Amino acid sequence: MRLSRLTLTTYFALGSTCVLAQAPLKPVLEEVVVTSTRQEEALQSIPISVSILSNDYISQLNLHNLEEAAASIPNIQMLNDAGGTQLFIRGIGSGINFGFEQSVGTFIDNVYYGRGRSTRSAFLDIERVEILKGPQSTLFGKNTIAGAINISTAQPTAITEGYVNSSYTSEINGKQITTVVNTPISSSLRVRAAALFYEDQGYVENTAPNGEDGPQQEEGIGRLSLAWSATEDIEFTLKGEVGRYKVIGRNDMISLANPEATAIYQLYGDPNFTADFDYKKASRDLPNRPQEDLTQTQNLQLTSVINLPNGTLRSITAYQGYDAEHIMDADYGPIPFLDRERHEDHRQLSQEFLLNGSLSRSVDYFAGAYFQQGKLDSHQTTKFMLSSIPLVESRLVALTGLAPGVMDADNVTHFDQDSHSYSAFASLTWRPADKIQTELGVRYSKEHKEISKSSIVAAPGETVTDPERAFALSSFNPISPLRTPPFSLALANEYSYQKERTEEHWTGHLNLQFIPSNQHMMYLKLSNGFKAGGFDEDNALGLEESAEFEDETVHAVELGSKSVLADNRVRFNVAWFYSEYKDIQASTFDGNCCFIVGNAAKSETQGVELDIEIALTQAFTLSSAIAYLEAEYKMFPNAACNEDQVLAWQADSVNNPSGSRAGCKQDLSGKPLQYAPHWAANMRLDYQTFVANNSDFRLGIEAVYTDDFNIANDQDAFLKQESYTKYNAYSRLTFAAWAFSLIGKNLSNEKTSNWGNDVPLASIGFSKTYYQFIEPPRTIEFQVAYHF
Repeated sequence: MRLSRLTLTTYFALGSTCVLAQAPLKPVLEEVVVTSTRQEEALQSIPISVSILSNDYISQLNLHNLEEAAASIPNIQMLNDAGGTQLFIRGIGSGINFGFEQSVGTFIDNVYYGRGRSTRSAFLDIERVEILKGPQSTLFGKNTIAGAINISTAQPTAITEGYVNSSYTSEINGKQITTVVNTPISSSLRVRAAALFYEDQGYVENTAPNGEDGPQQEEGIGRLSLAWSATEDIEFTLKGEVGRYKVIGRNDMISLANPEATAIYQLYGDPNFTADFDYKKASRDLPNRPQEDLTQTQNLQLTSVINLPNGTLRSITAYQGYDAEHIMDADYGPIPFLDRERHEDHRQLSQEFLLNGSLSRSVDYFAGAYFQQGKLDSHQTTKFMLSSIPLVESRLVALTGLAPGVMDADNVTHFDQDSHSYSAFASLTWRPADKIQTELGVRYSKEHKEISKSSIVAAPGETVTDPERAFALSSFNPISPLRTPPFSLALANEYSYQKERTEEHWTGHLNLQFIPSNQHMMYLKLSNGFKAGGFDEDNALGLEESAEFEDETVHAVELGSKSVLADNRVRFNVAWFYSEYKDIQASTFDGNCCFIVGNAAKSETQGVELDIEIALTQAFTLSSAIAYLEAEYKMFPNAACNEDQVLAWQADSVNNPSGSRAGCKQDLSGKPLQYAPHWAANMRLDYQTFVANNSDFRLGIEAVYTDDFNIANDQDAFLKQESYTKYNAYSRLTFAAWAFSLIGKNLSNEKTSNWGNDVPLASIGFSKTYYQFIEPPRTIEFQVAYHF
């Protein structure tokens, strides 16, 4: 787990002969202050396992976004998959379904961002990133069942300052420029403006005719923050931000294809097609539907702080929204016969009040109330052009008696959801003795969701906006198929339904701390949490048993110790954790068209996390993080089968005379969770020296190790990511106001995958054929910055 970069509290004035004459100062570690408890506290004093990414560390390696940052932290996995964003902590995360909420809550400047897409954008003027592990439901609220990510942006200050940073990255032809300006307008009003522009050409070559290389990124973000000190005790901060994030093409490829699939790809798509896991692929889109992913965000936030005689009152009012358009090649290969287009519109309004203070010298309190209103509208079109593969179509024509072309279709679905969340919490911290501290917290939460969902299957290009056809019977029957179209593969049905659900939860935590000295602290934390239930946004067949999934819950215990040793030269933190999850939400691809959504009965995670930071000398600092994890299903008897199991099921003519895939189930009890490597580690060595007046040189190298782990939830052996070690490094020369940096990432050029699955339509010739997403190759980045 990547803790804050170690810095020395010794300062040098090299231009002063009297300072140069002094004896060398002892190297020590700087105290790290975080807001992981929603209040500013020293990292070593809080009873939580936390990983910190400081502004210094982010800038040294120029970590572009949260996905890049997470790659360096043991027990953290983040990925942008075929259409969404997944985030896992200690093996717990959200699967593939746009109806799922996050298992890891993301907070930016104390505002909850409920959709993964909201956090895809680049880091801009970030002060620090805190990753809290384990349930955080009392202080942070819902959907923090696995943990929380707490991001703080830089705030306006009373100093006129700023910088311009420009960089170029090899391999992807990446160009970035970032500008930040901070200035006081008056003694009480301060302003900070930041902007970022970025583009690259991607790192995967598409060899198919007219294929798009990818993932080509274009990004622009602008932020303006105003801070006004109305009085000595009243402060207002207004922040507005807009962003535009576009990706052309993708980094997916068919990494394995059976002989029949290979022949089909070569005959009807690309005669030179070969399946491989490399930085080349063959993928073709339907006409006038190139692979693109465009997200436009708008965020507005007002934070008010009032200092009271014995405490502080904060009000956080926020609006956030995004509009997204996404077109993907859903067959992943060189034959343009299956794609999916999604339009997504999300709006969220939230209000939170936080009150903290002291009741006496030994008792502190913290309380809050939260309201959130959200609206999600999703419009999806899946185009199926089986006529693009005459060989496969002719087989189905002979089998079904349908005419050629009849099986081509457009499936259009609408998913509209309105949600309201209410919660309130309170916690008390009591210090009965000098060396003992205890904290008890509790939160009540209530959530209500209403959805309307419909599906239409039409001939290609057919107008499908007839409301009578789209919503017939929906007000009389909660789920009512309208008709089964002449769509022999049964990839989708026509249906329409409306549903609603309300759930209430009590969550809390108990922290016990023993503090024998200012350098040592031991803690025991007991907590529980929940992740809200909801509705299957995909549910292509309109199956009532798949329309809704239940909330999941967790009970957790963490035992830890935090120490500062050797005259503040060593920071040593260790934590053991155990969490039991019930009704965990799972999503597994059925090998044909759809993800099967349900609740696994029981899962457990346990392990140990160790962090060590050492100021070796005034010039050298060393940090290391090691994590051991056991995360498995304790009870999941009816999980979807992987492809090998499906083939065995279909071959069993006694149990499965029809050859259907639908009845195949496997028992995942005792099997590991996704993204849960047993071992993960990070080691980093930093060097800093002053070379002249107002000039210094920095050098750092980082090794990131990850044990093998499962990518697909069905435990398919082919999709296991083998263990690997990646190396990153940086060097920076600062001279007066200028800084010149050279940054290398993945220097060992490891080819790794963070997502993959079966290619759709295994039953018509694509069995044992897989696609995978490949992560970036080795890149070298040159950066120039001017500070003023």
